[in-house]
Amino acid sequence: MSAEPTPPNPIVDLLLTVILPSAALEWLSEAGRLGPFWALVVALMLPLGFGVYCYVTRGGLNFFSILGLVAVMLTGGLGLLNLDAFWFAIKEASVPIFLGLAFPLSHRWGKPLIESILLTPQLINRPLLEKSIISQDQRSDFSKLLFKASLGMGSGMALSAIGNFLLAMYLLGGKEPGSEAFVKAIGKLNWAGFLVIGVPLCAVMFLVLTGFLKGVTRITGLEQDDLMNPGKTVRRTVDNRN
Repeated sequence: MSAEPTPPNPIVDLLLTVILPSAALEWLSEAGRLGPFWALVVALMLPLGFGVYCYVTRGGLNFFSILGLVAVMLTGGLGLLNLDAFWFAIKEASVPIFLGLAFPLSHRWGKPLIESILLTPQLINRPLLEKSIISQDQRSDFSKLLFKASLGMGSGMALSAIGNFLLAMYLLGGKEPGSEAFVKAIGKLNWAGFLVIGVPLCAVMFLVLTGFLKGVTRITGLEQDDLMNPGKTVRRTVDNRN
């Protein structure tokens, strides 16, 4: 019997794809240590090695882990090419734009990305939800609700793209590409972007989740205590239906 894949740990993902590479760029780029070039190389090796580890232990990479890996690799790659602040700002804006478009477009592929956020077993009692959506009208309304949530996430990503662009220009503008100051600013951009952009984005996600739960209640008649997982009401309802 094969071993179960190691489940993803968001804290470890964040540590190895954002925090440690950022620290390497800031701390190792000084001339008395590794210098700008090798600091970038070390920062690239961390998410790259983590990606290989995830592939071996989990049998693949989580979509958002891949996105974080690509973002850090692009940052380091642009630094090695000695491109100026504008191109870094474009890169910082392109990642959330890509994600923002991917949410609504994924509905056309038949596998909406929003489901990986809203319909996780840790959050939603999905078996109960699926039992409660019986009629065609309910299914249609639920699909519209998911698409509305995807548009909400897309709008949040659009705001994130604007914030990322402005933050990159602020931190990197006026610094010589390839210099110690420029490479240290790249490291600061990684973690500062996570805080400055990530916190408001979490607020958007909370609003999307709240709207989604209200919509499900309207469509199915389930109360949030029934819908959320785990919970006494959820277990009692499932038992009664069985």
